[in-house]
Amino acid sequence: MLDDSLTRRALLASGVAATLGLTGCAETDPSSTPVDTATGDTATATETALTTPQPDTQASTSTSSLETVVSIPGERVPENMAFDADGNLYFGITAGEVRRLSSDRIGETGLTLADTEQLVTMPGAVGVEIGPDGTVYVAAATQDDNAGVWAAPPGDEVSQLVGISGFPNDILFDVGRSRMLVTESSSGVVYAVGTDGLRERWLDDDRLATESFGANGITRGTDGTIYIAVTQAGETGRLIEVPVQPDGSAGEASTVSETEAILGADGITIRDGDIYVAANSQNRVVRVDTGGTTETIATADDGLVFPSDVLFDPTSNDLFICNFANQSPDDGAILRKKI
Repeated sequence: MLDDSLTRRALLASGVAATLGLTGCAETDPSSTPVDTATGDTATATETALTTPQPDTQASTSTSSLETVVSIPGERVPENMAFDADGNLYFGITAGEVRRLSSDRIGETGLTLADTEQLVTMPGAVGVEIGPDGTVYVAAATQDDNAGVWAAPPGDEVSQLVGISGFPNDILFDVGRSRMLVTESSSGVVYAVGTDGLRERWLDDDRLATESFGANGITRGTDGTIYIAVTQAGETGRLIEVPVQPDGSAGEASTVSETEAILGADGITIRDGDIYVAANSQNRVVRVDTGGTTETIATADDGLVFPSDVLFDPTSNDLFICNFANQSPDDGAILRKKI
């Protein structure tokens, strides 16, 4: 297993965290206006041409604290999640393992890692996705030759499918084309990676690359449109939508939302047209509706500590959230909120 110095936790704890301004703020008042702690980003021509940031209600609609499904204290915390076709929940541990919570325990609370199954180990684990044949795909951002996408077919050995330099981050499986779309946050690029290991640039747009942390979470709407989160663009977070052409190529990208309310945008998911954003450095989960209006649905007061991913249970309205907890490892957990 890779040394912990190459995990995402170590990356965030070093100079990268200072550059990005992703400094976990569990003690910050979640109702206050977010402040960019990055060092003097100068807006590009693309950024200044974008629409005025949408207002945020700044009010949490939660009526109770989040439920802790799996508590994961210590350095081995979760960063990203995926469900398979049978409703089993998978999550990546940043130190380099993927674990599975069986579907018959999804509704439980107060579980520990001992209640989950360790499936595979690899150099690192940031993004996690499950192929239709049960293959586990993982993005490893190890800052060396191990960086890229790794694959663990059922009953087979783990191996590196393709190398991707920089910070390969989130993975979205495209079933119809036997490929994955993979975000790379350092350069702000989305790659198309085939299950055969072939790789090409799928989207290279100025709005995905910033002086801080660029393209991050990625999800798909019911009509096939792709949505991408940009963690920090100056003092805001950003959501980009990209139609998919009949041949599978990227259409013309457009900005859905750019606002302080989603500064720190990490993992994202979509339901009924609304995009749910894990705003990690603000300790918030924010819903962005089809009109671009934002609403905070959970905060630090509910138990969020640097949330890094959000994902709906496909069989219910339960929203699962990863507490990455970059500055307070004992708060690492998989959480659940009724929506």
